[in-house]
Amino acid sequence: MRIQTLDSSTEIAQETQDFLTVWNDDSQSIIQLSSGSTGPPKAIEIPKWKMKTSAQMTGDFLNLSSCESALLCMSTNYIGGKMMVVRSQLFDLTLYVTNVTSNPLANLNQPIDFVAMVPLQVEEALQKNPEKLNLIKHLIIGGAPVSDELVEQIQNYSCHAYSTFGMTETVSHIALKNLKEKSAPYRAIGNTKLSTIDDCLVIDNTDLQIYNLKTTDIVELIDEKSFHWLGRADFVINSGGVKIHPEEVERKIKNRIKSTDFIISSLPDQKLGNKVIFIGEKHLDRTELKAEIEQELSKYERPKAYFFISSLKRTASGKIDRIQTTAEIQ
Repeated sequence: MRIQTLDSSTEIAQETQDFLTVWNDDSQSIIQLSSGSTGPPKAIEIPKWKMKTSAQMTGDFLNLSSCESALLCMSTNYIGGKMMVVRSQLFDLTLYVTNVTSNPLANLNQPIDFVAMVPLQVEEALQKNPEKLNLIKHLIIGGAPVSDELVEQIQNYSCHAYSTFGMTETVSHIALKNLKEKSAPYRAIGNTKLSTIDDCLVIDNTDLQIYNLKTTDIVELIDEKSFHWLGRADFVINSGGVKIHPEEVERKIKNRIKSTDFIISSLPDQKLGNKVIFIGEKHLDRTELKAEIEQELSKYERPKAYFFISSLKRTASGKIDRIQTTAEIQ
């Protein structure tokens, strides 16, 4: 593996080298904090062999053995960044590193075979340098749900784009969704097998030594290798006996709002048990906002109240902290 920088900053390059020092030493595992999106971050010890196995699974799916280059545009403090380095080393890719910014393609001027980004980075690139999406062969998008609008925009470009599903406990993703196939399900990679308990996804993968791992992800299971993701059990809103998945509601209205600075949440309600609410940042244009949103939603999904705050609360990895954000208005 060779490392090259795309910009003047050496911070990400040094961070990468620091991780490689740990990766190549005699220790058998690394310590990684979970994202903290469903609770306080927790330290997880991950064996290095599991990371190599996970990297091989992704590489086999994307045929990285026929590729030559990768772009690192996320911090190696998080599992997503670490795994990009491991994949690049395993498949002997030239790893280009760039600053961790909202538009990591700004300084990209040559074709890249493999890139991992979060939805916000893809959205920003599409706004400022959309033509550069055509320089990418394989793009995986993780860290947050991908909106319908983003999926629609990606259709216009030649890159193969996938949404990822996984968690720190599974050592990065264990399923990928082809965003070029509309309504495609997530498909498990490697020898991953899927089942459900109480509509929550259960994961088994003997290669990773993962057995009967019950997640808090509510899914529509198609078969043992594929599913549609509906939302997190932690955040399901029971309003008047109707179960509402806030992530699904958000996906429906992102086309109207064209921003990620909002969430759908709930507050206690004497009549309904819980009522659906909208929480957005103050900079959002409120003109006709309610009417625009409600055109997309069923009567059960429509917010019963709207709140605007200075900024949404976020975890250390940048994900929206739903619990703390809702607590801001209580």
